Amino acid sequence: MNIYDTLNPKKRYLNRVWIASISIVCLIILGVVVYFWKFHTPSIHYETITPTQGPIQSSVSASGSLSPTNEVEIGSVISGIVLEVLVEENDRVQKGEVLARINPETINQEIARYKAQLNSAKAQLKASEQTLIDKKWNYDRLLDVYESTGGKAPSQLELQNAKTAYTSAKSDVDIKKASIVEIETSIQSASIDLKNSNIVTPIDGVILTKSVEVGQSVAASFQAPVLFKVAEKLEEMVLKAKISEADIGKIQEGQEVHFSVDAYPNKTFTAKVNKVNFGSGDGSSSSSSSSSSSSSSSSSSEIVSYIARIEVDNKDLLLRPNMSATADIIIAKADNALLVPSSVLYFDLNKALQKATPTKSQSIGSFFAPPRPPKQQMQGTPQTKKNATLWVLKNNIPEAVNVEVGISDGQYTQILSGIDAQSIIITAIKAN
Repeated sequence: MNIYDTLNPKKRYLNRVWIASISIVCLIILGVVVYFWKFHTPSIHYETITPTQGPIQSSVSASGSLSPTNEVEIGSVISGIVLEVLVEENDRVQKGEVLARINPETINQEIARYKAQLNSAKAQLKASEQTLIDKKWNYDRLLDVYESTGGKAPSQLELQNAKTAYTSAKSDVDIKKASIVEIETSIQSASIDLKNSNIVTPIDGVILTKSVEVGQSVAASFQAPVLFKVAEKLEEMVLKAKISEADIGKIQEGQEVHFSVDAYPNKTFTAKVNKVNFGSGDGSSSSSSSSSSSSSSSSSSEIVSYIARIEVDNKDLLLRPNMSATADIIIAKADNALLVPSSVLYFDLNKALQKATPTKSQSIGSFFAPPRPPKQQMQGTPQTKKNATLWVLKNNIPEAVNVEVGISDGQYTQILSGIDAQSIIITAIKAN
């Protein structure tokens, strides 16, 4: 025992009181901490899911209109009055079949007039040829006399006049021949017009539209009026879908297409992409648009788009020309894929903890809470197109796991690596 303490009992008593006081204060602080931890610190509840397995596909959505693979507009290249109309809409026709006739009376009159002119021209040519023979014989005779007399007879003037008459007769024959050729050309042209008075179809097909009636006057002065539209094969159609420039790089020939039309809202048609136009602009007036669900062309304002030609089997003849269609072009698909909701790829554990845990209790409770991952691991947003972070619950402690993502349809995303079907994935946090 310290001699000083023995000699000073009062000092020893004060030391004991001080130690006891400090102990009591520590016990009070510990009790307060325990009280706050037990009654004020909320418990954390993790909402979780496990991956599912099933099919998934990613597609580009587009709209467009249906048309026959080959549609021909048939018009008239001559003017006149329609004499007959031999077909109606929906009639099947064969190549060369007459669809309508334009009154050929005027053309027949022209041909008759040209033939009369031709006969007259031929008679005139015959007379001119005889004149040429006479003029040539006279010129040759005078030339022989001139040479045999040593130029004494006939006179130079008489010989020159004979030569001029011969040359003139020869030119007249050439003119008559040219006139005959011109008349024959006119007859050929009129004969073509006569042939064109019969409006015929150049292909086998079906009459889609008929825009002419008997007695109607047809004027073909500048542009041939369209009288009929004929579709070669309605059993095969083409869907021209407009694809935005943001999606065009995903579209390839041979991709599967599912589309629907308003006429059959509960039926889905299947087709394939036949061709993707390189140039923007499809040369038609039909309008359509596209957008990506995983998310041949025209341009309007600043929006550039391209046309994808989609082959459609229409053996049942349910689809009709100019029908509007909404299509999904399948750009990727997988069977029995490991799937998670796409929203979990964007789950932020740090923000979820801050939102779920009150600020006041954190100041005390944080001493006893499970350690959080480093700040750089707290972000759940996908870092690249093929990589993302998921929060997985292991032994009731959240752990950041890097995963490789695959196909996404917007609602679900395929996971290629990083987790398995038994992994417990955190989707939300709640404080009880």
